[in-house]
Amino acid sequence: MNATSEERTPRWDGWLGPRTWAPIAAILVVAAAVLGVLYFVERGDAEVVTRPCQPGDPGCELRQRIHQHADFALVIRGERFDFNQDRFISVEGEELSPNAHIHHPRYTVIHVHREQTTWDEFFRSLGFELSDTCVKLPSGEALCNNERETLKFIVNGVRVDTIMFEDIQGLSRVLISYGPEAGDEAMSQFAEITNEACIPSGLCRDRGSGAGEHGEPCTIGDNTCN
Repeated sequence: MNATSEERTPRWDGWLGPRTWAPIAAILVVAAAVLGVLYFVERGDAEVVTRPCQPGDPGCELRQRIHQHADFALVIRGERFDFNQDRFISVEGEELSPNAHIHHPRYTVIHVHREQTTWDEFFRSLGFELSDTCVKLPSGEALCNNERETLKFIVNGVRVDTIMFEDIQGLSRVLISYGPEAGDEAMSQFAEITNEACIPSGLCRDRGSGAGEHGEPCTIGDNTCN
């Protein structure tokens, strides 16, 4: 006897077997973990609150360990912010953040130890808060865009809209400037940013040695850590 069309047509009752949903669930878990940083948005003023990724947090282990360096400067109304203060400087074994920090003696160079570390994550580890339109200082003072003053970002000589969630790239030079300056004036501030990230990276040995300056083991080239 021939089967009817209803009997020949596979039925689906809305239930997916383990072979179907297990890979989907695994992908969703990994995708959530890769974010590495938890975000919470308060709808009232759209303030973004983040918590730096710490070892042991789900997803942190998926961000590979690296050792890169970048030059940066924060300029407020024409004055360079001084990061040569104990509260901003990390020492070996007591880093303010294990992912990105400043060491003696170069206070304008960030040491990045985990990939996908953002500028926002780094600044929050120092007590700042950074957004597209505001920078909040550790003192609690918020410097936000208004009719007279604006927050400006320049990365490697190019003006960009934001760096908040951008990864810190090795050997990059980044300016964060707040004040009444126009584009040309901000670009002149960028020209004054240090260019020292290559020294601890071992890429400009003729400019000096970074060996033993903050107790990190030598892992570059012939172990001279230049």
